[in-house]
Amino acid sequence: MEDAQVRRLPERTIADILLRLPAKSLLRSGAACKAWRRITTAPHFLATRAGRHRPALSILVHTCLPAAPRPRGSDLLAGLGSEDVALDALPVSSSEAAGDAGRHRLIRYPITALATRPYCLLLASCDGVLLFNVDDGLYLLCNPITRQWAELPRLPDDYRKELDTEYAFYLHQPSGEFRLLCCSLRRRVWYIVSTGGAAEPRHLKASAADPTLVTRFICSLFMTTTTPVALHGNLHWPPLLLSVTGETRITAFDTVSETFHQMLGPTASGRAEMLKLFEMGRLLAAADFGDEKHVDLWFLEDYSAGRWARRHRVASPWKHGNRRPRNRCGMQSVAAAGDEQGNVILGNSGGLAVYDTRRRKTVRTVDSVMRPESVSRYVFKGSLVQHACFFATPNSTKFPFIHSWG
Repeated sequence: MEDAQVRRLPERTIADILLRLPAKSLLRSGAACKAWRRITTAPHFLATRAGRHRPALSILVHTCLPAAPRPRGSDLLAGLGSEDVALDALPVSSSEAAGDAGRHRLIRYPITALATRPYCLLLASCDGVLLFNVDDGLYLLCNPITRQWAELPRLPDDYRKELDTEYAFYLHQPSGEFRLLCCSLRRRVWYIVSTGGAAEPRHLKASAADPTLVTRFICSLFMTTTTPVALHGNLHWPPLLLSVTGETRITAFDTVSETFHQMLGPTASGRAEMLKLFEMGRLLAAADFGDEKHVDLWFLEDYSAGRWARRHRVASPWKHGNRRPRNRCGMQSVAAAGDEQGNVILGNSGGLAVYDTRRRKTVRTVDSVMRPESVSRYVFKGSLVQHACFFATPNSTKFPFIHSWG
């Protein structure tokens, strides 16, 4: 349709029509008409649509597939192995019918190189953007809904040679930049890689006011296998048990001031390492997987005072006890997520259960036969927001490491 024809309708009317479209149709409309694209990419339009069409919260599930055919002469895909990963989104909310109703494909990408080392490894999910580690020092951002991708500044050689660990991926609200929080294990230095374009990683200064925070709590993050939870401008890591008092403490990171601090955690029934944090209804919550027969759900009722309360006890989602997590490593593939309708999904590849906190009962189960690593610890909520980082370099829908989109 020509732009001249579009002008026959008032722009407000066109915007109201476009607001009713599903995400995929909305994206296609921008390719059909420049005027429509200008409307649908405006911040006010996106904010209005986000209020009307709240994207479903999902957990991410992997499925291993035979590798897709490689394009001939492609240097980007040279040396890849024989296995791909299909990344699906499994909504927390859906019908009460048993099974994985609502599960849908996001992307498909290669997972191993010929040397069988991990390749294109999913590291994090934040505001509808996925973070992949493709190679030493190379990180890629991908929005599977808008089909955009971008690259973080590559780490210098002296950083790539060290055993560095990625701890958090977040959106820095004041700047609009996506940032990756890392730590050099050898130098005990925290640093940030940002989409802002800085060539060198920026080092953080650890607080000298509380040496315990630096020596015990921050250093203990080296052992964590679960991702932090974002809430109220802070990232929250799983609680750690204080051997003297028996209390648990949460390490938190303020994403605006970019400083660490401590918070009081919930009471652990057994080991604190079996606690999994998640966000639900603007509350920080914790699922305690330390018991064989049930999962306790704790909620932080007073964020500033650190007052926790156990509100629910959910029957274990595992029919076979040997499928439940038993240690820190087992928690790596455990899912816990809550949506705005009061549903909580709990479990791993051995079994998933959706518990309705309003009706206080389990409303859906998924008796899985997937591989142990199939259920990821990441949650995903699709977004049509087109962040500046995706336009910093020439954008392409032909993501070099993705074979197909959902």
